[in-house]
Amino acid sequence: MSKLKFKDLLPALILAAICGICVFLLAGTYSLTKESIAKQEAAGAQERKLTIFPNARSFETFNYSDEIWEELTAQGIKPDEVYYAYAEDGSLLGYIFVNSGFGYAGNIVTTTGISTEGKIVMVIATAASDTPKLGKEVEGRPFLDGFTGLSTESEIVLNRDVSAVSGATISSRAATGCINRARQAYLLFVERGLMK
Repeated sequence: MSKLKFKDLLPALILAAICGICVFLLAGTYSLTKESIAKQEAAGAQERKLTIFPNARSFETFNYSDEIWEELTAQGIKPDEVYYAYAEDGSLLGYIFVNSGFGYAGNIVTTTGISTEGKIVMVIATAASDTPKLGKEVEGRPFLDGFTGLSTESEIVLNRDVSAVSGATISSRAATGCINRARQAYLLFVERGLMK
């Protein structure tokens, strides 16, 4: 058995050094850009809320008790975020629910507006990491407009109440699931007297 010589280890050491430098550079890039990315994400979220409720002048975070949090979690319907939408005169326009789920090849996030009458005002979906030309099609208005005006009283069934995107059934199902979870959370809040 021959002994390893330094020249035999040299390629591995060079590769390790290159990997170390890449990790250092990526970490540095992340730390330099994370604040900017967070601002862009916040601006995008605000834009989505204003698209749903264009007459809104403010959005306030809806906070609920640990007991409700546990109940939502146990039922598998806990939203990622919930907001009140208020008009200029302070009147309540409705609510915004942000939910996420896994589509065909990536995460789908839905922003669902619900009126104080319990109707879906509008849905916006983002599927940034899903398959282009398939899963990302759930972001399109032809699919999402099918939810507008639907009542929160009963479950929304894909291909009965809303048509799935052709070739993107899994992502369509995931988006519909997110919207149904928003609807169920809203009904629970209403039942508990926390929403109208």
